[in-house]
Amino acid sequence: MFQFFKTTALGGILFLIPVIILIVILAKAHELVSKLAAPALTIVPVESVFGIAVVNLVTLAVGVLICFLAGLAAKTPVAGRFVAALESKFLSKVPAYDVEKTKLAAQLRFEEAEKSQPVLVRFDDQWQIGFEIDNIAGGEVAVYLPGAPDPWSGTVSIVTDDRISRLDSTRTATLRIFKNLGKGAGDLLQTHLEKGR
Repeated sequence: MFQFFKTTALGGILFLIPVIILIVILAKAHELVSKLAAPALTIVPVESVFGIAVVNLVTLAVGVLICFLAGLAAKTPVAGRFVAALESKFLSKVPAYDVEKTKLAAQLRFEEAEKSQPVLVRFDDQWQIGFEIDNIAGGEVAVYLPGAPDPWSGTVSIVTDDRISRLDSTRTATLRIFKNLGKGAGDLLQTHLEKGR
């Protein structure tokens, strides 16, 4: 009982730390942008739009713009070196930072992948749901096999094209099956079998 309580509590701490850090950062950013935007908002004739305070709308818009500009800056070599130094000296010491960063980076790379066709992959006496990522010279295919319930943690396999059966499904709908521990797979396979007849 004690071991269960201890491991569960530690898991909760590791989960909450990055969430709390994100909330604190967003709250501070909201406070700062609100102060900067307050003088300009005095000339705006309305205080709210659709029940939402104008200051909050402006703060949100400025925050999104700052994130976009930061993303552009992050692509420069100077910013890359600065972030790498910051991570190695400080952020890597924050619990769960490296894990969450890796998961987010993997998600973004997967979302940007040109090919991520949902497929069924045959392995001996079983089939696995995955995504076709790349075609390799010689008739092989690189497939990503997501984990469950976290589809951003999985494996990459190289298989021959004859082991691939492409599914008529969206990436989002397929990922939802992994997040739901397989729930919905029956409907997906039923549709696939009906189309194959």
